[in-house]
Amino acid sequence: MNGLAGLLPILLLGVVFWAMLIRPQQRARANQRQMQTQLSPGDEVSTVGGIYGIVRDIDDATVDLEISEDVIVRFDRRAVNRIMRDIPAEQADQYRIDGDDETADHHEDETEHAAADSAPEATAEPELDGSHEAADAPGSTR
Repeated sequence: MNGLAGLLPILLLGVVFWAMLIRPQQRARANQRQMQTQLSPGDEVSTVGGIYGIVRDIDDATVDLEISEDVIVRFDRRAVNRIMRDIPAEQADQYRIDGDDETADHHEDETEHAAADSAPEATAEPELDGSHEAADAPGSTR
């Protein structure tokens, strides 16, 4: 009887560990698998790498995402992290990523200005007088 009382705290710790750590991870994996099986063309999704796109084609192992106008990239189906919004397949072309809208032009202008602002300025190399080499020379007392 005394041996059972000594095992009770260890068993209780094991149950708490399972309930607090293992079970939530199992639920999250199950939810992720369910979401990945429910993918359909037209869904706007995010990948684990942070790439956003619209699902164009799906097979058992891969998913093709349109990440820009006429740029379709194939990903492993498990790389899809979440569905951002559902777009019915018949309306998916309406949400096609186009480069000719005003917001894209405005964004490109901002990007060009930011690149020009962050360009490194040409600076002349300072002339070295050789004094910095003396400290590195063998037998230097500096």
